Amino acid sequence: MKKAIAILLMLIAFGWLYSQSGNHSELKEGDVVFQISKSKQSPLIAAATGSQWTHCGVIVMKKGEPYVLEASSVVKLTPWEQWKRRGKGGITSMKRYTDKPVKIRYSQYLGKPYDLAFKFDNGKWYCSELVYDIYLKQLGVKLCEPRPISDYHLVGMDKTMRRRGISRDQLAVAPVDLFDSKQLR
Repeated sequence: MKKAIAILLMLIAFGWLYSQSGNHSELKEGDVVFQISKSKQSPLIAAATGSQWTHCGVIVMKKGEPYVLEASSVVKLTPWEQWKRRGKGGITSMKRYTDKPVKIRYSQYLGKPYDLAFKFDNGKWYCSELVYDIYLKQLGVKLCEPRPISDYHLVGMDKTMRRRGISRDQLAVAPVDLFDSKQLR
């Protein structure tokens, strides 16, 4: 009897773990996905924003399979499972704007460089700017208000900001700003 209960509990635990693993059959084009990045700047983003979510992208479907359009070293498409595994602990979250079908036009972004200075409209993109830009320009949806970088917690980041050409008054959008968007559920 004890062995049967132990097996039953293991099956329930495995079922729960599977349900938390981000079954991609639920993903739809336009979904915004978040992860805890393993990049060198991830701890800085977490400290500045007070959020665990340090990287994001938008889902694009190709031949029925989900890909993440993301800005990392360059803007690129990454298969969902690969993107998920690349984050810390495989932990992800997803937010959706609408259940209606959405088509993301992404080809003009592919190969564009990553923006280490976090500036708008300079031909480069950082992850949350890319998502913000796509929603604003393609869907006419302003997911959040860009805010001055000085609104974030920048203690000890002056040297990095100077090196990257980041000013305290420039506007930015962080992954947490998108995560907290009232437009996404």
